[in-house]
Amino acid sequence: MRIINIVDSVDKINYGIWHAVTANAGLLAEKNINTDLWYPAKPFNSIPEVTNLPLPDLSLSGLKEAMVKRNLNVSEDIIVTHGAWSYATRWGASLKKQGFSWIYVPHGMLEPWPLQQKRIKKALYLHLVEKRLAKNADCIKAVSIPECINLRQFFKPSIIQFIPNGVAYEHARPDFEGRREPLRYLFLSRLHHKKNLVALATAWLQSKLNNNSKVEFIIAGPDEGELEKLTPLLQQSSNMKYIGSIYDENKRQLFKQCTFYVLPSFSEGLPTSLLEAMSYGLVPVITEGCNLPEVFIENLGVKIDTDVNSIMGALDATSRWDVQKVTETGLKGKQFIKEKFSLEAVTNLQIGFYSKLIKEQMIISN
Repeated sequence: MRIINIVDSVDKINYGIWHAVTANAGLLAEKNINTDLWYPAKPFNSIPEVTNLPLPDLSLSGLKEAMVKRNLNVSEDIIVTHGAWSYATRWGASLKKQGFSWIYVPHGMLEPWPLQQKRIKKALYLHLVEKRLAKNADCIKAVSIPECINLRQFFKPSIIQFIPNGVAYEHARPDFEGRREPLRYLFLSRLHHKKNLVALATAWLQSKLNNNSKVEFIIAGPDEGELEKLTPLLQQSSNMKYIGSIYDENKRQLFKQCTFYVLPSFSEGLPTSLLEAMSYGLVPVITEGCNLPEVFIENLGVKIDTDVNSIMGALDATSRWDVQKVTETGLKGKQFIKEKFSLEAVTNLQIGFYSKLIKEQMIISN
């Protein structure tokens, strides 16, 4: 069996998507399931256990060339397209017509908030092109429970399947006591307006934590238009800093130094960095828009709204948490990630679903 992942970009700005779909390639390979990553041609480092295919031509003629190059087989290959509004959906629909099993994964792009951005243009394209093509998929994959519910307004519930993205689970017990001074809050995501970072930075400036030497707010992630607005706010604080993009071992070390993960987003699919942070025992301080309602249902973190006052109140309140409360909450969240979102747990879900699709495909072919 082989999984053909088709993405619209492998830029660092899209790290959350392409990393999520390749992170468990090694575990899949152990079960004789191979992983391809197809993407618009650009320099890109190889990923262990993943076959990269840069695409110089995104037309349907380019698809034919890619099919020949990778020797696609209807009875063995499953097509998984990631995101919306791109060539990937057109390729997925074309491959479905040729008999391949197709999984369409919008990654939160069809959630209410993003659909309101460039609303008229997206509404037209959604109804004239995107939905018309995607409804032919064998499965519409949702990466969160709220997304699963929201997708029902566009597609038949019978083809919508909730299978989350997984993250590498950090097995070591966090040093909650050692993280106390300074007490660190972390924002780790793209600097995009939907993340609501300017409101968060403003809330920090208005909170009791600003310029407190025993507390620190670290902002990390690639800029996507918000740094210009953020810079004058950073200049007003001695303990709020932006460190740029951070990955791999540097990111892991940063998680080990922080206590709270803050994300006041208007909308998300399901943020990989949120799951990673909880795996390291960080307590999430997040909005409903982050699409992980279990945090609130199971008391795994703190719920905030998107306005400055709500964020500021949560910052001040969490700064007063004692070590016992931080430890209990962090460990509960950590165990939750292990059971529901670890690479091992998610891979088992995927294998079961992929095997079902292949069996159905074999019945159709025969």
